[in-house]
Amino acid sequence: MKTLLYDNELDNAMLFGQYVMVMSEGKLIGGGMIEAYHETEIQVGSRWHSRNKLTFVVSPAPEAFIAF
Repeated sequence: MKTLLYDNELDNAMLFGQYVMVMSEGKLIGGGMIEAYHETEIQVGSRWHSRNKLTFVVSPAPEAFIAF
C-alpha cells in the first residue's frame, strides 16, 4: 500500500484505475477510484475529500461493497 502525496502519483492512480482508500486519523472513511482532483480536494467516487486533512492510500479493492 502506498500513500499518494503528489500530483503525478494521483495521475498514475487515475490512469491505471487503482482503488484508493480515504483515511482520517487511521480510520477508513471512503474509497474508490480517483475521478478528479485540484489543489485542495480530491474526488474519490462521487465525493470530494480535503487534500490537506485526509490521507489517500492505494490498496487492493475490497471484495465486498462498502457503503460510505
